[in-house]
Amino acid sequence: MKRTILNIMATTGIALVVLSFIAMYYGGSLICVNIVFQVLGLNIIIYAGIHILNRFEYRYPILETGLKLVYIFVLVLISGCIFEWYSSISVFTLGVMTVIIFAVCVCLDMFTLLDEVRSINKMID
Repeated sequence: MKRTILNIMATTGIALVVLSFIAMYYGGSLICVNIVFQVLGLNIIIYAGIHILNRFEYRYPILETGLKLVYIFVLVLISGCIFEWYSSISVFTLGVMTVIIFAVCVCLDMFTLLDEVRSINKMID
């Protein structure tokens, strides 16, 4: 549970940093506070769904990653409609942001997994 909360907060931080870079690129000067809570809520829902998706065993790892990415895309697009994000950002830009954030999180998970493998190997030796 503690790790899930940490992951949610880290993903929210990464999303806000990527959003800040995109906003700077388009000449934006601020991010409203309600966006922070919208992104946090979205990440909580994403992690709840990923927790459910992880209960199933997939024969192919690429299928698992693809399903997670599609699930996240759908949630982000629905959230864009609900929170009216499309008035200030295009669907394409939101999709690119989603892929960037997903890739960063997968890389961070990979590094965490490598650290766990190293610590297990040290315990074995």
